[in-house]
Amino acid sequence: MRRLLTLALCAAAAFAEDPPASEIPGILDQIRKGSPSDCVEALKKLTPGKEERAAGPIATRLRDESDAQARAALKEALAAYKGGILVRALKAALEGKGVTDDFRTTALELLGPVKDPGAIEIVAKMAFESEFKAMREAARATLIAYGDDGVKQAAVYVRSTNQATAKEAVAALKAINTEKAASPLVGCLVVGSQKELLRIAGVTEVTRDEAVTALKEMGDTAVPALLSGLDSLNHQKWCSYVLQQISGEFHTMKEKGAWVDWWKRRLAEKAGK
Repeated sequence: MRRLLTLALCAAAAFAEDPPASEIPGILDQIRKGSPSDCVEALKKLTPGKEERAAGPIATRLRDESDAQARAALKEALAAYKGGILVRALKAALEGKGVTDDFRTTALELLGPVKDPGAIEIVAKMAFESEFKAMREAARATLIAYGDDGVKQAAVYVRSTNQATAKEAVAALKAINTEKAASPLVGCLVVGSQKELLRIAGVTEVTRDEAVTALKEMGDTAVPALLSGLDSLNHQKWCSYVLQQISGEFHTMKEKGAWVDWWKRRLAEKAGK
């Protein structure tokens, strides 16, 4: 009974700390326009991560603020928001004017733990569309850390008309290094001329060659996707070639059964059977 009473008192105390609804507009105004010290004091009046209306102003002020103490308080306050609320606030701030690389780096730190499709889309855009190489590299590291969750967005950029961007996307998928990441690379292994490649797969011959190299280096991880590719007339020639490079076997593109048998033996060997 005493424990229940204690919990009830704690809950009541926490509720009492929330500012009245009538004070929220003034608090938000201080976050937007107040001095750095006023902004910090305004943040202290809010329960961390609770007032959704504050997420946007906090993100915008963090983007524009130069005072170190205020920036630290704003970052801590913004980090308390979860999922879509955090993503929407950062997206709006990133789309505004005056975005610095320092703010983009902060956004990456905040988005890294958030496996939300919106967060991954923002990170991918920074990874492949940022003007600066260092920022692209930092964002790709975050995208790669998402693992399979980052594959869909990276795969979009494999088909970029910018060859350098496509190369970076292939490298990102190789670095993710999972069966799921191998599938978009196998999708690039279309036989034919540049025109046919562009029509069927939306990639260039250079990208196909880079995908071949990436899949060979992925080794066993890529095998399930390559075996699936043998079912496609457009893909089976290059898939069998990569399988030959990985396995040291020399079955043809029409001998899927032989390739499956090899893979079963390979899995047994890896399992120590």
